[in-house]
Amino acid sequence: MDCRSLLEPVLSDHHIGFYHSALLNNHDVKGGEDLWELAQKIYASLTTAKESNKHFTDMADLNLLMCKVVDNPGLTPSSSLRTSLISLFDETLVENTNQCHKDIGLLDYVGCASVHGASPSLAIFDTIRDGELDCACVYPSPTHSREQMQAFVDHMKQILIASSVPK
Repeated sequence: MDCRSLLEPVLSDHHIGFYHSALLNNHDVKGGEDLWELAQKIYASLTTAKESNKHFTDMADLNLLMCKVVDNPGLTPSSSLRTSLISLFDETLVENTNQCHKDIGLLDYVGCASVHGASPSLAIFDTIRDGELDCACVYPSPTHSREQMQAFVDHMKQILIASSVPK
């Protein structure tokens, strides 16, 4: 979450620095849950946390936990330094290609942040580019193979497609 607009005084996007924070929003999923009910539950929990300024109040705790995980990989499953199965980003980037992109021959690009050390097994960065949804999936290698991640993403697509059909 980009916190520049939440600071006092408010900072513009032109202020260079790392002004991002995260919210720890854990949900145990056992399978069989309705996708949209689960999505609403997660969204409500996230909204409540943001309204309570947890992205500021929990910042020191999260930083401490990440440092402890890096120092003690055994705290994560199989000492993998994976802290969750998946991370999603709340603030979708909306952008349109411009003439500059065309002038330099830029056809496609991916914007994502990198978490060195402790991180999720899969991070999804969503962008609305020229009115179309563009998602980049980032995963740690060699912890997971391309085949494993492709199967996981294909399964997520199947769930989304099946859940989008009116009942």
